[in-house]
Amino acid sequence: MKVHHGGKNGDLIYALPVIKALARMHGPITLMTSVLCYQIVPLLWEQPYIQDVEMIYGEARITKGVVEPWAVLSPEEGINLSLQPAMYRPDAPVSWTMCYAEIAGIKELSVSDKIALPTLWNHRQWYYEHEVKYDGKKPWEPPQTVVLAPESETLKCIPLKYWREAAEGFGDYSVIVIGQNDEEVKWPKNTTDLRGMTTVSSAARFLAEARLFVGSMSLPFNLARHAGTPSFVFQDQYLERCIPVDTPYRYYTSANLDRMIADGRSIIKSGLTTLWNQSDLDLLEKAA
Repeated sequence: MKVHHGGKNGDLIYALPVIKALARMHGPITLMTSVLCYQIVPLLWEQPYIQDVEMIYGEARITKGVVEPWAVLSPEEGINLSLQPAMYRPDAPVSWTMCYAEIAGIKELSVSDKIALPTLWNHRQWYYEHEVKYDGKKPWEPPQTVVLAPESETLKCIPLKYWREAAEGFGDYSVIVIGQNDEEVKWPKNTTDLRGMTTVSSAARFLAEARLFVGSMSLPFNLARHAGTPSFVFQDQYLERCIPVDTPYRYYTSANLDRMIADGRSIIKSGLTTLWNQSDLDLLEKAA
């Protein structure tokens, strides 16, 4: 089956659980996407439910929330999951993921569908589920890292001074900041500023290994939550359509900065490696 999705990276991530469900029903998917998603293609190649990724080169545009063109495939050829007029009907589902599900005719997502980036999930589990000890040394442990991603391409972000305070609040951990903005910030000594120095695929790996992720509703947030990393949204503008329906997360505003830091430190200290409920993890293991 062919599926066309010509939106941005984040839009495509919201569609992946539906694409995975389609593959469960019809076999591996050939995904057609646009240059807007070129950075994420290497990660998509790794997904077992995606047979191939076809890039549509040339100009790609999103006008008033609709991809131009969105109706690339005929009904006989496949399914168009690009942002399209049907997603903006007054009675359309609120979340992007369920809008895609409606268009694809998927009534319910299974727990296994919700782990839409299983390669990142497996990457994380490998390091957190194995205790490795050799030559009498203490067991190796995953890095004590907290990843911050302050930026969002389309939503209003919390000023960077708050993110600096967050980095200070995690002062006894190694904080990594990712994104594209080159605005100078005097980060505390525990912080490494990698903004503008990573690709999507490289950042995905240390997102999967982090003890905690804190970010705006953006691509790094979507990658972290699909890896199973405890993920916090730190943003004052809350867009209901961007609420994940497939993975757990927590939401904080700038007014809750201190509580967010305290909750994050508590999660790290407790050794909790994911926000997923054990019952869902048990179902996922049975489905594997």
